[in-house]
This record gives sequence, structure tokens and C-alpha cells, in this order.
Amino acid sequence: MLTYIFLPALTMWLGWGIRGLFGHANGAMIPGALLGLAVSILLKGKRFSAGLAVALTAVGFGFGADETTLQTAGYLMGTNPDHLVKLGLAYSGLALKGALWAMLGGAGLGLALAAHLYSKRDIAIGGLIMIVVFYAGWWAVNRPKLIYFSLDRPEIWCGLLLGGIALLTWLSARGGGTRLPLQCAAWAALGGGIGYPVAVTLAALGRHSAYAVGYDWWKLAETTFGAFMGAAVGLGTYFLKDKLPKGQDSSETDAAGKWPRWAIVLTGMLGVAIANSLYAGVMIGGTSRAFHTVVPWILLGPVLWCVAFEWTSAAWQIGVTMTFFAAATDALLFWRHDEQVGNTAILRTLAGIATLIAAWKVAGWRAEPGGAARKAYLFLMWALMALSYFVLFARRAAIEPAPDAVAQAGGLWPYLVHAWGTGLLVGETFTVAAVVLTWMVSSI
Repeated sequence: MLTYIFLPALTMWLGWGIRGLFGHANGAMIPGALLGLAVSILLKGKRFSAGLAVALTAVGFGFGADETTLQTAGYLMGTNPDHLVKLGLAYSGLALKGALWAMLGGAGLGLALAAHLYSKRDIAIGGLIMIVVFYAGWWAVNRPKLIYFSLDRPEIWCGLLLGGIALLTWLSARGGGTRLPLQCAAWAALGGGIGYPVAVTLAALGRHSAYAVGYDWWKLAETTFGAFMGAAVGLGTYFLKDKLPKGQDSSETDAAGKWPRWAIVLTGMLGVAIANSLYAGVMIGGTSRAFHTVVPWILLGPVLWCVAFEWTSAAWQIGVTMTFFAAATDALLFWRHDEQVGNTAILRTLAGIATLIAAWKVAGWRAEPGGAARKAYLFLMWALMALSYFVLFARRAAIEPAPDAVAQAGGLWPYLVHAWGTGLLVGETFTVAAVVLTWMVSSI
């Protein structure tokens, strides 16, 4: 039981911490993908598709990334422009938004575990119902700001709440009356609803403490939030595991012989690039980056779910390759446009080559019985760790140090420690967590 709690909790602790360095909904796929793989490793011997687990969970966590959360947290941390601490508004908003963010990720995981009970038509209709009800809730409550937890940013919490309820109601009515999607969503929502207020409270206390300087307190909030969600999902998985049939899901190997590996890789790369560009177009202004949505995740997410249900090979590419591609793209944009280092064409080429390698690896693993989830987990975690090191340490000030600044700091190493700042501690703790997770996953 402790392994069921600790592995997902530490996975999400690390995943959500890395997520804070990258992207938007694409970034939110990072902890979701790792969580789906962690649960797949824990449930070895059960009949379900690990490819669907990683894809549907990753996409599920992407829905919540369009929520407005920082301004709600600002009422507790005192970072909003009015500097007012509004506890009631902050705690109710954080609990609600944290629960919703986790709920749809849990729903994706539960849907993957019970996928054999649903038809592709069920998933398509469920996604359509979710979209329609989402926009009804957004139009009726969020757009006129009838219940509002922010300063001036648009909110979608009611759309997500009603859309998620409608989806879970539909899934509970179909699939032979299974409650797995609903139960996984409830466990996740419990962790998110409790975890987000607790996480921001810890960050607020730290920010106003004697140790406020020299530590990334918001990173503490991110990792704590992730740990609560992971622990709740892991505990729920432990109690629900006996409801899953034993055996290996045949779709993982049956799909292997239909397409040659190179065709899967090229198709996966093309699909990943199109999906990523549809969601987040990037506007560059000076050294700042602002993301604008071409196709909102509430429309793209259900489509990705349907594609994953149709093709197991696509599910692996969505869950692993798309997650890696989004992080790699964001890392190169950070280096080129924030730090003003490097050549855009060369950096894009490197990101493309790295993603091609990831797609090739994934296309081979998805046909391996039993070990695919473990290999994909270790590959994705350490690949994301490498990208996080890139963002944390590949700073212009560290790469091109000014001689006067180095001399003033008392040498190169003291200068680098100062240039890296809080990233040094973040990188160290991430590394320890990744090593522990590697040991745990390798020993299961």
C-alpha cells in the first residue's frame, strides 16, 4: 500500500515541479504522463493498455491548465496589486480549482483502466457532451463573472465543473455501469482540492518568513500540490485495483504488425507537431514570450482522447512524444528568446532530432509486453530532467560571464552560484527525487 501512495506522490511531486518550468496545457501533460506510467507500472499483471493510461491521463491534466489560478493564489500570498489577503476567496477558489484540475486527470486515468468496457462511439459522444456543457457553464457563470475568484482574468471553472460532471455521468451510464472513471476522478479531486490550498499556504508562510529570500517558495507550492494529487490517485488505485481483470491487454501487441515502425514514427511526429501548433501559437515580443490559444484544450483534448482510443500506437505518441516535444520546444524558446542565446534554426533542428529519437523509441516500446511502461517512464523522466537542467542552468549570465562580475563575486564558482540562484537548490532536489524514483521503478 505504501508503494501505491509514495510512487505516484513522488512522481507528481517531481512532475509538477518540472511542469512549472514549461508550457501551458502541454506543460501540464508532464505530470499526467508520468502519473499514467507510474500507475501502469504498479498495476502490472492487470489487463489494460499502458499506452491509453499515459495518453488519457496526460491529456486529462491538460484541461485544468487553462484555469486562472495565480491571481486566486495571490489573494492568499498578498501578491495581487491590491496587496489584500482575502482568505475566504482564496481558499474556496483554490480548493475548487485544484479539485477540478485533478478531477479531469483522474477521469482520464479511470477511463483508460476501464477502456475495454467502452466503444469508440461512447468516447466520441462523451467528449462532445463535455464540450457542449462546458461552454454552457462558461457562458452562464464564468463569462458574466457571477462567482469570481480572480482580479481581471477570465475563468473557466464552472465550465470545467459542469463539463466534467456531464462526462462522468455519461461514462457511468455506459460501459456496463462501471464506476472506475468516476471513482478515479473523485480520488484525484480529493487530493487536488485539499492539496492546492495547503500548497499555497506553505508558500505564503515561507514568502513572509525570515527565510523568504534565497528560496523558490512557489516551486514548493507546485511540488506540494503535485504530491497531494499523486498520493490520492495512488491510494485510490490501491483500493480499485481488484476491480481490474487480470492479464495483458492484447491491443498493445496486436497493433504492432499493422504499420512499419518508420511509418508510425513519421505519422506520430507529424501529429505531435500539428497538435502542439494548434494549441499554442507563440508571439515573440522582445525578450518576452506570450502564448495564445489557436484551438482551446477543451476542443483539442477530446479529439486526442478519441485518436488514442482509435490507435494504440498514437496513444503512446500522444502521451510520451507529445509531452517531450512540448517541453523541448519551450526550452529552446526560453534559451533563444528569453536568454538571447543560440541560433533559432539550429535549436529547432536539435529539438526536432531529439523528438524524432523519442518517437522512434516509443514506437518500439509500445509493442513490448510488460516492460514498455517502465522504459517509457525512465526515458521520459530523465529526458525532462535534462530539459529542466537546461532551463535552470543554461542562463546567459552563466554562459557568458562578465569578467568584472566574476572578479567581484570572488571567482567563477561563487559567481555561478549567484547566477543560478534558487535554480541550484531546485535542480539538486529534483535530481534526488529522480534517483529515488529510478530505484523504485527499477525494483518493482
